[in-house]
Amino acid sequence: MCLKQKKNENRPTQTGSQSETLWEIWGRIINDFDTVKKRPAFLKELVRKGIPHEFRGMAWQLVLGVHDSAWKLEYREHMKKTSPCEKLIRRDIARTFPEHDFFKEKDGFGQESLFNVMKAYSLHDREVGYCQGSGFIVGLLLMQMPEEDAFAVMVRLMQDFRLRELFKPSMAELGLCMYKLECLIQELLPTLLVHFQTQNFDTSMYASSWFLTLFVTSLPLSLARRIMDLFVSEGMEMIFRVGVAILQMCQEDLLALDMEGLLKYLQKDLRNRFELDSDQDNLLQTAYSIKYNHKKMKK
Repeated sequence: MCLKQKKNENRPTQTGSQSETLWEIWGRIINDFDTVKKRPAFLKELVRKGIPHEFRGMAWQLVLGVHDSAWKLEYREHMKKTSPCEKLIRRDIARTFPEHDFFKEKDGFGQESLFNVMKAYSLHDREVGYCQGSGFIVGLLLMQMPEEDAFAVMVRLMQDFRLRELFKPSMAELGLCMYKLECLIQELLPTLLVHFQTQNFDTSMYASSWFLTLFVTSLPLSLARRIMDLFVSEGMEMIFRVGVAILQMCQEDLLALDMEGLLKYLQKDLRNRFELDSDQDNLLQTAYSIKYNHKKMKK
């Protein structure tokens, strides 16, 4: 019987000096971020090494520059108002993390927190309003921080990381992301793309949720948190990198499947495929090594 090793995300590791050192470094960073942010290359590499779970909520806010944002005051004002999207938000709340302890209780604290932040965003940005996939991102944020902090982070991600473009009613940006991802697959994994095309397996059939939920619905939460670490630091590029890395690591399995099997594998089986810490580490290392042409991807 193979025992699966899990990380304890609730406290620093006591057995490895590297983990303890990383925990201590982040403790200092949180207290002196104004100095650290002047060294972006150092900060990027440190984020890639991992943010200790205890510091994640504050680290995301600091990296995004919203730890003392006026958006937190705006959030309190939105709580006094009603939104035309409330009925839609209520309908979808129970479908967001239905098995997670924080969100599964009907009308419980988690569901109400999720409703509040989604309502506030729909009032903040009336053009986008409410889009179902965004609830998973907000839910991930709420696992790390209070409502007003999650709102401020969400506003920043939507405005400056092209998420807002993804969630606009036309969803034109999502189509562009699918096209760019397919171009990357054609360049880096041509045999796999030919197999997908032979099976009439369109990129949007498996990758739309990767972009709309930042992998929250596709991968274990422990890995989704690590991807969010990277997203707040490096932006949408990291979603492309992780997507290609998944396909590269799973290519042998995928080449043996028909369309139905491909759909099941990429929509449902990835959580099990990347459950082990070692597989998660390998995935991220593979993502870092992907040949990503910034100029070509901006066209």
